[in-house]
Amino acid sequence: MDREEVARLVELLEGDINNGGFHQFFYNSTGNETAAMIRALKKIGALKTADIVTRAAAKFPGGMPPRDRFKRQDLLLEKVDPKIKVFEELDQEFYAYPDDLQGLLEKFMDW
Repeated sequence: MDREEVARLVELLEGDINNGGFHQFFYNSTGNETAAMIRALKKIGALKTADIVTRAAAKFPGGMPPRDRFKRQDLLLEKVDPKIKVFEELDQEFYAYPDDLQGLLEKFMDW
């Protein structure tokens, strides 16, 4: 994973979660790349944020949402979060920004 890919993944993750929380993130196509986004967060040193995303992903059977958007949407709406509430606590943890994502990303890109 090159630097540009890391930056793309971190920015997509941040934008989607800030726009509508983990439910929206997993519902949208950005959720296709959940595992890669966790790796990207770890690569820039955003370990607390990577842990939050990992715990959100763990709500899916098998500990990771399917890459296939439609399978993931079905699971999300029928089993994981039908009342759109299961991710509320994790959303709040993410919104508190336990890691300075932009600062870590800038440092990583300059490295």
